[in-house]
Amino acid sequence: MKRARLNLTLLAAALGLGVAVYFAQQAEPAGPPLTAYKPDAVTRIVLEHPGAPPIRLEKQGSHWQLAAPIVAEADPFEVNALVGLADRETQLRLEGATLKDLDLDPPQFTLTLNDAAIGFGSNEPIEYRRYVKTADGAFLIEDPPGAALDKDYADLVAKDLFPAGAEIERIELPQLTLAKGADGKWSVTPADPNAGADSMQKLADGWKGARSMWNEMAPDPKVGAKAGGDKVKVTLKGGVAREFVVVAREPQLKLRRADLGVNLVMSRALADELLKLPAPALEKPKP
Repeated sequence: MKRARLNLTLLAAALGLGVAVYFAQQAEPAGPPLTAYKPDAVTRIVLEHPGAPPIRLEKQGSHWQLAAPIVAEADPFEVNALVGLADRETQLRLEGATLKDLDLDPPQFTLTLNDAAIGFGSNEPIEYRRYVKTADGAFLIEDPPGAALDKDYADLVAKDLFPAGAEIERIELPQLTLAKGADGKWSVTPADPNAGADSMQKLADGWKGARSMWNEMAPDPKVGAKAGGDKVKVTLKGGVAREFVVVAREPQLKLRRADLGVNLVMSRALADELLKLPAPALEKPKP
């Protein structure tokens, strides 16, 4: 009797497996990629939303740069989300569909990779896949995640405060100025009892490695230069200077790049690490 039950159980499992395999085989076959390009062949990107200025990015060597409506280093993670659409597989060709009903005539927004335009429509209501349109027709694709496709450029701006490899030579904070001498050593004005070599280096290293968690558009970029708050100026080797405005310390530290109209949103803990010298470490008592 037990053997009979076991045989029935195994038969049911085999049938279940067979059904699963059958339906897997009935899944929609992968369609053609959205464009003829591989991601590493994309060197130009244009993102266009109605009523907003086009966002243009250009690849310069191995790095991406925002070229319009502002000029700034681009965030590689967010750019990868865009170029990754170049060879995204389509899932279903929409034959005979009324493009206007899918918000594809006109599209909600358009992404152009090199010279290949992809129009984005609404989401289908069952699996929330995205309707898209290319020169080859209308398709469904998995809805791309991330903020890179937003109509504002804030998250496309690099999260690192400074380019890779940049060397800081001067940091002007509200209460003190840190400067690197020709000998590579830091000095501080006015004199500060916490200004040991280690504490000054720690402050400089904090600025060099600082990056935002996310970016946001300033409430009104046109008045960004007049934003209230403490001012910080960091000068890099070669004389290039970047200015920041401390527009908030709670619940996160926010540094505004007034020249870009963007707030860099950072951890609250960085307010103490970036805006003042750390207290000197206590010396261990001698045995």
